[in-house]
Amino acid sequence: MIVQHSEQLDVSSFPKQMNEASEMRLQLRHLANALAEVYELLEDYAPTWYTLHHQERVESALRSAKKF
Repeated sequence: MIVQHSEQLDVSSFPKQMNEASEMRLQLRHLANALAEVYELLEDYAPTWYTLHHQERVESALRSAKKF
């Protein structure tokens, strides 16, 4: 298959895309760290409104964040 000029990839955009992906991963790590801190506070202080459902949701979100 011959790739026509209009179908060629713009390799000049790769560094920008990689930089954006790195920035997104960094932001995700910051969010995950903040969520982990809040989780620890909730576990330590155990407010009456903090249910098992809340705990499971936070734990699931933290597990998902570790995949990135």
